[in-house]
Amino acid sequence: MYAILIVLAAALVLSPFARAQDGHLITMQEADIRAFIDDVSIVTGKTFLVDPRVQGKVTISSEQNLSKAEVFEVFKDVMRLHGYAVIRTPGGEYRITLLQGAAQDAPYVVNSGYNGQLATTIIRLNYVDAAEAAKLIKPVMHSQGVLTALPNGNIIVVTDFPENLRKAREIVNAMDTSGMVVETVQLTQISPMDAEAAINKLAGPRAAYRAIAVPGTNSIILEGNFADIARIRPIILQMDQIGAVPRGQVTVIPLRFADGEQIAGILAALLPSYAREGQPVPTVAYEAGSNTIIISASGETQQALSTVIRRLDVRRPQVLVEAIIVEVSDTATRDLGLQFAIAGARGNSVPFIGTNYSRQAPNILSLTGAIATAGAPDAANPNIPAAALSSLFGLEGGILGGAGISGNTLFSVILNAVETDDNSNVLSTPFVTTVDNVPATFLVGQEIPITTGESLGANNVNPFRTFERQEVGIKLEVLPQISEGDVIRLTIAQEVSSINGAVTGSSADFILNKREITTTVLANDGEVIVLGGLIQDDEEINIDKVPGLGDAPIIGRLFQSRGKARTRTNLMVFLRPTIIRSAEDARPITRERMEYMRRYEIENSEDGTSKLDRVMPQ
Repeated sequence: MYAILIVLAAALVLSPFARAQDGHLITMQEADIRAFIDDVSIVTGKTFLVDPRVQGKVTISSEQNLSKAEVFEVFKDVMRLHGYAVIRTPGGEYRITLLQGAAQDAPYVVNSGYNGQLATTIIRLNYVDAAEAAKLIKPVMHSQGVLTALPNGNIIVVTDFPENLRKAREIVNAMDTSGMVVETVQLTQISPMDAEAAINKLAGPRAAYRAIAVPGTNSIILEGNFADIARIRPIILQMDQIGAVPRGQVTVIPLRFADGEQIAGILAALLPSYAREGQPVPTVAYEAGSNTIIISASGETQQALSTVIRRLDVRRPQVLVEAIIVEVSDTATRDLGLQFAIAGARGNSVPFIGTNYSRQAPNILSLTGAIATAGAPDAANPNIPAAALSSLFGLEGGILGGAGISGNTLFSVILNAVETDDNSNVLSTPFVTTVDNVPATFLVGQEIPITTGESLGANNVNPFRTFERQEVGIKLEVLPQISEGDVIRLTIAQEVSSINGAVTGSSADFILNKREITTTVLANDGEVIVLGGLIQDDEEINIDKVPGLGDAPIIGRLFQSRGKARTRTNLMVFLRPTIIRSAEDARPITRERMEYMRRYEIENSEDGTSKLDRVMPQ
């Protein structure tokens, strides 16, 4: 009995947790960390999954009684101090592992929950750039924390301990305030495009403000913080006042985007309305080399015509039109025919009996004639063996037969069987880029000669043939028109043609396959629409037979030739227009196409290099 009491007393002395009436006191000196984890599990009732790499000694001393929740908080702080992380699993257990590399297993929380544990949260920004905010947050993070900034989505993803997550949110809340103003400056003398170019060039790529020209109202919009806008506005007004200096008799206006010849024609039509009695007659000239408009008129007229030019000389959007033509076809044919001939020879009176079908090769009659005249002099029948041999040239598939002379009876029999299966899968993706409301044509193909007539001169001499060349290949004609809401009206002519072969074996004329669509459609920017298509399934059965005998049961097959052909065609044409308003819009599209060609060259070159890299090394 005394021995049991001594053991229990020793256990109470050695245990790091002393049970008090209102809590727990923790006292330990160089205790094994795994024993500490076991004791905390007993006190808190929580389940721990311990990484085998968790090792070490722990020293703790508490002066006040701790509740179960406070014991768990102390436990997490001790683990963190020794380089370990306590991570809650989806099942409710807690995994204890090395702090290094534990960020990838940290659970996601909305508002920095799970106090004391490594966690992941998302901080959204409204006004500040994510990359700039990340630079300020990084110094307050734990060495094992992870910070990822997504500028495109204006989002920061942070993995760290709760106190650091709270600091990150406080930093973002302090700096993520609007502070932005938008102001419109009306211009009277200078072009808004010139003002925009000057201000944006002054701002540089990293400036916090920008200028947007509005040619329709001859104004410029400024966006930025109040201090920047207050500094930029006087510069713009000063430039506009300099533009108000009295004009001379001639003004030279360089054009940036518009066709000067068209602008000159428009201005020439307006000049009569600006003619004033007692003033010089206004004139307009166009200099093609520098694409400039020259105006000779009074100052008032020059100002009015300059305003017209500014309104017309704007960058027009472009449209990239991509067509996708998909054609899948399957052609299967099967022919089976039996031909035979029986006739008397050397004066025998056996009547001639036989079957012959025009769709079948070889020609049974030619072969029979060649056998019958095999012993005759060549001069008497020079064409019969040649005709028999020529009929064999058109043979396809398998042939089985026999021929000869038995006594005074001539016989021949041929069984011909052929089966073909042709599959084709054609994918064409022509595309073309053009300016809004300007037609464009794309053609990849050949020009082949097509005979249009033949003629012989007098006495059948000096024969000649006339022909014309016809385009064969892929052709795309398109006229895009951008309307309000980025809806694009497309007038399209799409043609795909190819050579199917000669009309006959002895003819020089060709059979052409042609698929053509001419239509007008409406499509949104970047939307894929179907222009048209064809789903076709043709089946053709040909039966050649001897009347009466070909219909007889069983033996009727000896007097028949059967052919079956089936053609399945699936053809679809799709279209996708994309609006390109600026160089920034064009760059990713161009880069994508160039990278595709570059990869293709590298994959198909012997040395694994691309010619594009040699032409454009940068």
